[in-house]
Amino acid sequence: MPTVDELIFQAQCGHRDNKAREAGFLPLLTGEVYECQYNRSSHVFVIGEDGKWSAWRETWQKGERKSISHKGIAEYTSFEQALQKAKRYVEFVGGGANRKRK
Repeated sequence: MPTVDELIFQAQCGHRDNKAREAGFLPLLTGEVYECQYNRSSHVFVIGEDGKWSAWRETWQKGERKSISHKGIAEYTSFEQALQKAKRYVEFVGGGANRKRK
């Protein structure tokens, strides 16, 4: 049977997963890592570590194993703020699930 702390953690993960999905991000590791691909080669990631969250964009070139560029979006902040900044970035570049269709 799960402990109270485990139940609280599970509830927090579920809440973050739902918020991320609403923002157009997919959970890669529930409660900890989220991703939104806004074009063929660029992704925005939101990741939490020790209660602090960061967001960044990485771009890959076909045939390359490493990303060719990255851009920091948010560092060491709350989940809500990192997700909000990441969502705004995706909307700004006009891609992904957040693209406004005509």
